[in-house]
Amino acid sequence: MSTSTQSCGVCELRHITKPSIIWCTECDEGLCIECQEHHSLSKSSRNHNTIPITNYQKLPPDVLKISKYCEQHNEQFQIYCKNHETPCCSNCVVESHSDCREFTKLSEAILNVKTSNAFLEIEHTLAEMSDNITKLRENRLENLKKISENNHLDKLQEEIRKELYEVEEKENKEISQFIELLRDKEMEITECQTNMSSIKQYASDMQAFISMRKLESEVSLKDEFLQFLIKKATLKQHSLVYHLDSTLQDFLSNTHTFGQVAIEAEPLNFVLTRTMGKQAQIMVPEIKTSSIEDNSMKLLKTIHGTGDLWLLYATRCNEYEAIAVSGGYYGEHNIKFVNIRDKQVRKTIPLESVAYGIAKQDDEFIFWGNERGIQIISVQDDTVHRIVADNLSSGFCYVATFEDNIYLTNRNSNTVKCYNSKGKTQWTFKNESVLTNPVGISVDNSGNAFIIGNKSNNVIAISPGGKQYRQLLSSKDGLFNPFTLHYDQSTNQLLVANLQTKAFIYTLM
Repeated sequence: MSTSTQSCGVCELRHITKPSIIWCTECDEGLCIECQEHHSLSKSSRNHNTIPITNYQKLPPDVLKISKYCEQHNEQFQIYCKNHETPCCSNCVVESHSDCREFTKLSEAILNVKTSNAFLEIEHTLAEMSDNITKLRENRLENLKKISENNHLDKLQEEIRKELYEVEEKENKEISQFIELLRDKEMEITECQTNMSSIKQYASDMQAFISMRKLESEVSLKDEFLQFLIKKATLKQHSLVYHLDSTLQDFLSNTHTFGQVAIEAEPLNFVLTRTMGKQAQIMVPEIKTSSIEDNSMKLLKTIHGTGDLWLLYATRCNEYEAIAVSGGYYGEHNIKFVNIRDKQVRKTIPLESVAYGIAKQDDEFIFWGNERGIQIISVQDDTVHRIVADNLSSGFCYVATFEDNIYLTNRNSNTVKCYNSKGKTQWTFKNESVLTNPVGISVDNSGNAFIIGNKSNNVIAISPGGKQYRQLLSSKDGLFNPFTLHYDQSTNQLLVANLQTKAFIYTLM
């Protein structure tokens, strides 16, 4: 804190040092009690804005350095240069801004700045950032807790530890009691040995004879007891062992490793807010995020078909400049890659099941394989493995993907399901008053799923969490026996096709 903000500016000019108690933002200096009174009564300064010096000192150091006067010319700033975004005095304008054309009065430039949209936007952004940091910190702390905890294994471990302690205590008690018994018998035998030695050395023959009979009986009893202990299990060597459950034993005999320890990454279960970036003008393509409530449809084009029925299940494939075409429910059990330009089949991957509905996810393709469930195939090595093992028992199921999620329609159960990449169900949507016989499905850039209801003759949108829905199109929009649709994420357009006759292209706004 500079001395000028602590001392009265007027008194300093008189070479008197007094502490300032207020700060005048107009005079740009501090004032003591006496000078404050004169300042508040003087005609030229009675309307000046003043604040307690303690409040002024709370300002950041960089802000305290900002003065109303030009350091170079010692003249008060009056003008604001928009070209350089800096305040100027009259001399600055002449000397340094002769080529500038955009000026305004400084008083107009700073008018209502604290209530301006720019100022409020900074406040709002800082609040958002603080909230996001709090969310992230809590999420990471929860993640640490989740990694360090494994309730099931901890429970098993605690049960084994408890059982081990109980068995050990019981065995220790029995062995300790046995040792105590041996100690008593040892003392008795030692006493007998001492007596025998004394009798042998000092007793008469008669005394020895009579005593021998008595000792013989006692020794016989002690020997019988010792032999009894030897025959009992008490003298068996005991060890603590652990007997594996039979199911685990069978499992371990065929298992060389329990697997690999890895970190599985999942998307954040909360949304980080950010509005500043949405309002900034940037020169890069922007992906617009939207909720189902935001979507409105504008019809761009109606396509009239010939009435011929062709069932084709395809998705775009960058490799070979081709589309990947699945064989369908009644077709061949394979996936063909057809070149877009020459319409030639460039590659065929044979399958062990039907391939109905197909979607691309990175370098892999996902399809529904009837009784084999949802399967995924790699175009690199043609390997196929199952993601969802459920036999969905449906004649037709469509699939779609977005990020790490897989979406599936089931016309038999009138459901739409969302799975993660591990095959775990994230949510299930079922509302037969809204959607019946769901078939075609596609997902936009925000994770909103668009689904055709074949019997309900409509298109609905379901939110990313599966909890909200909205009908977008119905029979009033020309849907009759609709069967498939596709959302183009690059153009924000939705293609909706009836099984025969018409198809429609809409722009989502």
